[in-house]
Amino acid sequence: MKILIIGGGASGMGAAAKIKRLNQNYEVTVLENGDYVSLGACGLPYYVGDEFQDSNNLFARTVEKFQETGIDIKLKTNIKKIDFNNKEVLTTDEIFKYDKLIISTGASASIPKIDGLNDIDFFKLTKFEDALSLKDTINKSEVKNILIIGAGFIGLEVAENLKNLGKKVTIIELDKRISSNIYDEEISNLIKENLISNDIDLINDNYVKKFKKLDNKIIAEIKDGELSCDIVIVATGFKPNTDIFNDTELNLYKNNAIIVNEKGETNIKDVYAGGDCCVIKNRITNDYVYTPLATVASKQAKVIANNICNIESKFYGTIQSSIIKIFDKAIARAGLTTEMAEKNNIKTKVAFIKDKDHTNYLKGQKDIYLKLIMNIETNELIGAQMFADKNSILRFYSLSTLIWNKTKVNECLEQIDLPYAPPFSRSFDIIHIALSKLIN
Repeated sequence: MKILIIGGGASGMGAAAKIKRLNQNYEVTVLENGDYVSLGACGLPYYVGDEFQDSNNLFARTVEKFQETGIDIKLKTNIKKIDFNNKEVLTTDEIFKYDKLIISTGASASIPKIDGLNDIDFFKLTKFEDALSLKDTINKSEVKNILIIGAGFIGLEVAENLKNLGKKVTIIELDKRISSNIYDEEISNLIKENLISNDIDLINDNYVKKFKKLDNKIIAEIKDGELSCDIVIVATGFKPNTDIFNDTELNLYKNNAIIVNEKGETNIKDVYAGGDCCVIKNRITNDYVYTPLATVASKQAKVIANNICNIESKFYGTIQSSIIKIFDKAIARAGLTTEMAEKNNIKTKVAFIKDKDHTNYLKGQKDIYLKLIMNIETNELIGAQMFADKNSILRFYSLSTLIWNKTKVNECLEQIDLPYAPPFSRSFDIIHIALSKLIN
């Protein structure tokens, strides 16, 4: 059987490797338009920030290692057309036939339409070459002032890393608060306070109207003034790489992402898709959501590979769990925010708690904040958000598990047997306190 995979990212290479482990007789070919595969893009901000120097660490596996397992990888391949009826993919140089096709085209940076943006040298951070270019520029002594457009995950992580390199960093964000589609207001405000306390200039409820050059500086005309900077980094989200499918019979969602079922199948027979080019189902609401995360892509890869190899497998959706470090703090979330719940007409009860991360008689006690959201009709835990020290945040993993399993909040759960020792927690942990508040 001939398996053809378009895209060498997490889902594409994960599926390729899994298929080869399950059935060595299958011919697996990967078409990749770049000159590398299996990039760990989540590490790019930390590479730019000199947290590590060896760029090879950004790649899970080399092309050569994949090829040793029998996977044929075609780099720098430009796809011109996909003929689903005849099961053919046409590239600039060759026609590839397939029995099963996996689309893993990933996503690219979403670039806002700003007057003058294309007249300046701006940076983004989604690919390896982006990191090389940004790192080379950042290391120049004359580059001191950085303007970041967007306060999402990439924007926040880049801001921290560049600040740690001694740069003056300004973030401009269109929304009134940080990541309002991810966190509730209490958590967004804590993130804002943390950024300000670490000398990040944060400008909310504002946007860049126009860029222009003045001598060796870049001038950003914003809603109510001007900003001067040396370089601009655009971190305004992602868009799925699916333009080639616009005039085909492939079903696309409103953001142009590919719609797949729980097996990773598209609406076209023998065509699968996974990773950042797809929408998936939210496990709580059953609505389609766009969640371009490596954790999702790697799980979909396994499901797709299993089903192609005749092993019944299902992708169970997402609760959009995430965790991010910003300086000495960390923020984690899973499930729905209160705003999401309201939009889905879910009646909720909320507990928002501030406590300490361990016992008072040991040094280094720090604040920890937790928000839990319960569906009052089902008593299920449907959302959680935490702001804490980067070590104490790890207790959040238990909350993701409870939300994933649609656990009901009751007296039994209130008594959940969490591990305790004075350096790590208090005998009645913040999780216990929040659960008690939901019950009472």
